Amino acid sequence: MKLAIVDQTGNKIGGAQTSLELFLHHLPPDIEATVIFFEDGSFAERVRKLGVSTQVVPLGESVRRVTREGFGLDAVRLIPGALKPLVAVLRGVCPDIVYTNGIKAHVLGSLAARRIAVPSVVHHRDILTGTTRLAFLAVVAMCSKARIATSSNVARAYPLPNTTIVDNPIDLASYHDILKPEAARAKLGIEAGAPIAAIVGRINRWKGIDRFLRALAVVNGRTKLRGLIVGAPHFRDADQIPELYALRSKLGLNDLVSFVDWVDDARTVYAAIDVNVNTSNREPFGRTIIEAAACGVPSVCFDDSGVSETMQNGISGIVVRAHDETALAQALSFYASDAKRRAEASIAARTWSQRFDATLHARRVANILRANSKRELAS
Repeated sequence: MKLAIVDQTGNKIGGAQTSLELFLHHLPPDIEATVIFFEDGSFAERVRKLGVSTQVVPLGESVRRVTREGFGLDAVRLIPGALKPLVAVLRGVCPDIVYTNGIKAHVLGSLAARRIAVPSVVHHRDILTGTTRLAFLAVVAMCSKARIATSSNVARAYPLPNTTIVDNPIDLASYHDILKPEAARAKLGIEAGAPIAAIVGRINRWKGIDRFLRALAVVNGRTKLRGLIVGAPHFRDADQIPELYALRSKLGLNDLVSFVDWVDDARTVYAAIDVNVNTSNREPFGRTIIEAAACGVPSVCFDDSGVSETMQNGISGIVVRAHDETALAQALSFYASDAKRRAEASIAARTWSQRFDATLHARRVANILRANSKRELAS
């Protein structure tokens, strides 16, 4: 089966790109893939190193500036110009099915697939809201043959038939040998002697890192808990960094909270910490939860998103009411104050992580692609 994958991000690497890379790494041998990017860069190079063919169809500056919040009438007018070169490349690839990854990729990729009469499968990894969601839903409903959603929360955001929930993957084999906590902390330059809670990933306002800082301030009124903020403002919100530094100082946490720049291999971070934290607004999945679990680290998160589906509440982590900073502080205190609880949750988290194996994920996604391909439909 000839598969064309459309991914908008050839340079920056987020959770969607990590999942796609793992899918390509475990791609069944009967599938020949070509990945079409809207930009070249480090992620596209990583895909090429897997032996996967790539092509780049650059978007015009106006299209590149369109954000998920700005998918309105002005953005719609830009679609025909962006579609033409993508259609030409897809005709050259001559795929049996088109598989899209990312909001712009979903819109342009599914429209281009429809133009050349090839079925497409959209892999939903985001939750849109408002008029943007309605416009996006209309395009996807009209142009795609099937949908994949990373969680039931994501599936509910796009209530369309032929939608299958498939958990995002991790490469479990890569988590067998990680550093001991002392060595990992030394490598990160973090002082030992107290439990550590961390937020790992992109630094964006919707990630709620300010909530994490305020909860840490409450916890440290009772018991000592260090904090790590690990990541960088990829895609947006670079101006939030000085705000977070100022809040750390205002809360009296300068000696307890450290900032660590983006780490491509986060296993060192998970090896160093005791609790992983996710305080995002309606995050579709929450890759850091399963990565942390594979390292034996329990998590704390809110209940309003797909993140809460990636753990066993009260066993491999704790789910608290969305936006409730008091409950967040209580959950952090629960782990910070008792090494035995942390040890029990660590074992449970590592066991739970087995369900997210990348080989299983690749098999499930490949079966969906085969079932909806032009070759299968023709037979």
